[in-house]
Amino acid sequence: MNILVDPKQVKRALVLGAGTIGASWAAYFTWRGLQVQMVDPHVSPKVAGTAVTRNLAVLRHLGSPTREGRYQCTSRLEAANPKVDFVQEAIAEDLAAKQRLLAQLESWLNPSTIVCSSTSALLPSDIQANCQYPERVLVGHPFNPPHLLPLVEVVAGCRTAPEAVTWALQFYQHVGKHAIRVKKEVKGHIANRLTSALFREAVHLLSEGIATAEEVDAAVTYGPGLRWALMGPFLTYHLAGGAAGIEGYLAHLGDSHPARWAQLGTPRLDAEIRETIIRNVLQAYGDQSGAALSRHRDRGLMDLLRLQHAHRQAWPAASTPPLDGKS
Repeated sequence: MNILVDPKQVKRALVLGAGTIGASWAAYFTWRGLQVQMVDPHVSPKVAGTAVTRNLAVLRHLGSPTREGRYQCTSRLEAANPKVDFVQEAIAEDLAAKQRLLAQLESWLNPSTIVCSSTSALLPSDIQANCQYPERVLVGHPFNPPHLLPLVEVVAGCRTAPEAVTWALQFYQHVGKHAIRVKKEVKGHIANRLTSALFREAVHLLSEGIATAEEVDAAVTYGPGLRWALMGPFLTYHLAGGAAGIEGYLAHLGDSHPARWAQLGTPRLDAEIRETIIRNVLQAYGDQSGAALSRHRDRGLMDLLRLQHAHRQAWPAASTPPLDGKS
C-alpha cells in the first residue's frame, strides 16, 4: 500500500462524528497541533464547536505540547476539504451506518489516506467489508474520554494492509497516545472486554444483594483501582509473589483463582436487574448532574495522569508518552 504521508508528518485530520468521542478526538488532535475538521450531519456546528472548546479548556490545564492547531465544524462532508492526512471515524456504534459512511468516503478521499474507526466492539473486517479500499481501514479504539486517556487499541481487519497497521501505531504514538496492537480480532478488543468482565461481576454482586452500586464502586476505587492506575493484572500478581515473582504467586495462590472463577456470576440483564441498577446508581449519584460528575472525573484524571507519568519514568517499561510532547 502506498501511504503518502509519514505518520510523524500528519498536519490535517478529519474527525467524522461530533458526539462525545468525536468532540474529544477533535479537541485532542487540535491540542497536539493538527488542523482538524469535524463533520456530523446530526449535530449543529455551533453545538459541536462548543463541545470541542470545552474539552480544549480541560487540556490546556495540562500545558501545551506543541503549537495548538485549529478546528472547524461542519454538518456536510461535501463542505470539508478532502485533502487530509488522516481520518478518525467516531460515529454511533452502528455497523450499517459505518459501512455507508466509508462508502461515501470512497470517491471523496485519497485512497492512500488511513481511516481508523473508534468502534468499541465492532470487528474491523465487518466495517471494511464493502470498501473499495479496505487495505487502509482499521480500528483505532480510544478509551473514553480520548482527550485525556492515552490508550488506543489498533486492530487490523482481514483485508487491512500491514503497512496501515504500522502507520497507525506510529501516528498515535507520535501524537502522545499509548497505542497497542490487538493481534486478533475479537468483539470489544482488549480493554472493553476487561471492563465488561468486571461489570458482569459488579452486576452479579448487586443483583445478589451482596453489595450496593456505591459499595461496589468504593471497593474498586479505594482498592484495586488505585493499583490499576500503575499496573495491570499480570504485574500486580508478579509483585504479589514477592522475591519469587509470578512463579511464586502461582505456586502459592494460583489455585485460589479457579475456585473464585467457578463462583463468578453470569447475571441476566433483564428488565428487573436493569431497574435495580438504575435505582442503585441514582441513589448513589443522582443528586449530581452528569456534567458536574464529568468535570470531577476530568479533574481527577488530569491529576492521575501527572502522577502516573511521574511514577512510570522510574519503571523499567516506562512507555507512557510524555504529557509535554517531548521525548
